Amino acid sequence: MINSKKILFMILWLTCLALQAASQRIGENTVLRPQITAKPPVIDGVLDDPAWSSGPIINDPFIINNPVYGTPLPEKTKVWITYDPDNLYFAFYCYDDPSKIKGTLTKRDNIFNEDWIDVDIDAMGNRQFTLENACNPLGVQGDLINSASGGESADPDWVWYSAGRVVADGYIVEMRIPLKSIKFKSGENVTMHMGFYRNQSHSGTNSSWPQIDQKIGYFNSLTPVLFEKLDNQLRLEALPSVTYGSIWDRQAPEKWSAADDATQFGLGIKYGITSSVNTELTVNPDFSQVESDQFQVVANQRYPIFYSEKRPFFMDINNQFNLAGTNGPTNMGTAVHTRNIVDPAWGGKLSGELNKFSFGVLTAGDEWPGQSFAGLPSPFPDENANYFIGRMKYSLKGEDYFGLLFSGREFGDSFNRVLAGDLRFRLPGGHSISVNGIYTLSRDTDVPENSAGDAFTVLYNYDQKPLSMTFVLEGYSRDFRMDSAFYLQNGITRFTGFIAPKLYPRAGNGLGITRVTPQLYGYYSHSRFSGLDDIFIQPGIRFNLTRNSYLELDYSFNREGWLDRSFNQHLMEAYWGAVPARWLNLHGSASYGTALRYDFTKPFLGNRINFHIGAQFQPNDRIAQSFEYTYQDFHRADTKEHVFDLNILVSRTTYQFNKSLFVRGLIQYDSYSKKVITDLLASFTLIPGTVLYVGYGSLYREQFWDGADAAWKRQPGMGSYYQTTQSLFIKASYLWRF
Repeated sequence: MINSKKILFMILWLTCLALQAASQRIGENTVLRPQITAKPPVIDGVLDDPAWSSGPIINDPFIINNPVYGTPLPEKTKVWITYDPDNLYFAFYCYDDPSKIKGTLTKRDNIFNEDWIDVDIDAMGNRQFTLENACNPLGVQGDLINSASGGESADPDWVWYSAGRVVADGYIVEMRIPLKSIKFKSGENVTMHMGFYRNQSHSGTNSSWPQIDQKIGYFNSLTPVLFEKLDNQLRLEALPSVTYGSIWDRQAPEKWSAADDATQFGLGIKYGITSSVNTELTVNPDFSQVESDQFQVVANQRYPIFYSEKRPFFMDINNQFNLAGTNGPTNMGTAVHTRNIVDPAWGGKLSGELNKFSFGVLTAGDEWPGQSFAGLPSPFPDENANYFIGRMKYSLKGEDYFGLLFSGREFGDSFNRVLAGDLRFRLPGGHSISVNGIYTLSRDTDVPENSAGDAFTVLYNYDQKPLSMTFVLEGYSRDFRMDSAFYLQNGITRFTGFIAPKLYPRAGNGLGITRVTPQLYGYYSHSRFSGLDDIFIQPGIRFNLTRNSYLELDYSFNREGWLDRSFNQHLMEAYWGAVPARWLNLHGSASYGTALRYDFTKPFLGNRINFHIGAQFQPNDRIAQSFEYTYQDFHRADTKEHVFDLNILVSRTTYQFNKSLFVRGLIQYDSYSKKVITDLLASFTLIPGTVLYVGYGSLYREQFWDGADAAWKRQPGMGSYYQTTQSLFIKASYLWRF
């Protein structure tokens, strides 16, 4: 086991450093003072309302952050801000050549490869998290939450309104953000912090105002915005939902089963106790997994696959509850992965901000562990696995903080209880350190004794214009277990490093190269189970090109321990992306080298070829057609025996009637598992929460009917593709805001 006293000493020592570093300067930007408006502007993409008559509050050049940091964006951008007792209002005038502007009618959060404008709002003014509200030139929304501990996440959606239009010399966007949709400090002289971003697709640049000072970081660079008075809002929401699902299985070539259908009613209630504290209760929260579980390459897969969260009740949990030091090249992806709560019967949340303190509590009862699976009974039939997760953070100065996390899961007489502490702080000059320490206590039903485990992570990051570096030291004991988290391994000690100097060729070099980034990534990992060491070294080079294009070339050496042996592997890889026209986006990758076959009895090395290409065609603002093709081939290295190959083809056709309504057809073919999935979906989203989905899906498998046994059988190369399953679902919900 890792020495817990050493972990505690390290955390205390780093806390002292953080307190010492808390004297660092924060962004000293001009304070913006919006004026209250007597008449709310109409959100229509036209700047003819009296609310905008006083002129833009920001009229300075936006500064490019990527790919060439620190240069002014040639095209001008103007920003207006106003407010009334219920809403914040923003308007943007983005000057550009209309023939180069890219903006389409598409679904929410699908705009980030287009032109877009964005306002990031730190509504509490504590520099710990922001709500990012982005719009493309047609007013289609994309929203993300960004926190000092969890980074960016596109999972949550909240209610706000927008409109945009392309004009003769650029495009205009207007936004209305209800105060009911955000947590803020009510009262007089309320200070929020904000940043304004603009993405330009044809030049491949991302710019901001104010300039993000790399030495003090994103949150510390946001500018203060002072509102004379903001009143507390009555925030009460009800979200009733109904979901109907029906499924049929083919029992014989000419016979289908009766429909296995079910209707489920759900209800969620959210109440704002204050302007900065919310509580929420739910019964039967809806699944909302539409388009979440996309095809993944699972052949010869060593580690579990991460799937994103799409259920509204859980969508903001990951970012709020994550631990410092887990949003980098680390073993743990997130400390609270709510997809582990598979089938919740109920749930409750309490979260808020009180001055320098932020807190969150999540409880839920998961019905899934109490059900039988594949004919095997549950050890505790019809019982729920109950989760209780609590999080607290204290803001030091700027984005620096320390926090605590408790995670508990109880099922029958088994349990997993976790206590963790974390700390994140910046040092002068652009250096940041994130650290966490975790202690776990667990008991399984068939093991009478408790088992204790621990883990720690220390992550150092430096990111400036000429150089980026990240170094991570982490350790996990053999008995570490955290049921709420998504992580890859326990029983390891690992050191990871990444170094990337950035070179900027002169403009007009004739090659269209805007940045050249040589990079070196690697790690050393020791397993406490096998006693073997993993060594991974990957040098490479990346070229950023004009028009959002790139090319990356990598070579890697990997000495990997599996079971009781070590295997040396070599791999050459290439990644590329190009946008040759506004209506066409291309990307792809290719690799060749040796790889390990993860066989639990006789692992062996093989020669692997992997090829992937994707293309998206957008002939007009409403129609989108994308194709993805993946090919993988694996031959045994010593005998040249062909082990497997796979072809995965995904076709997605979407027609967007307007910002709210679209239909989508999806076809997915997987030659490895010998199946084809077809899926037709109609989706209407008035606002997040008020939705209607109607979907029909089919599963086809390669199989044959054995009349003697009266059963379907599968054998490679035998049979045909039969439609084995078909399903229909309808989901409707309506968000009531009082």
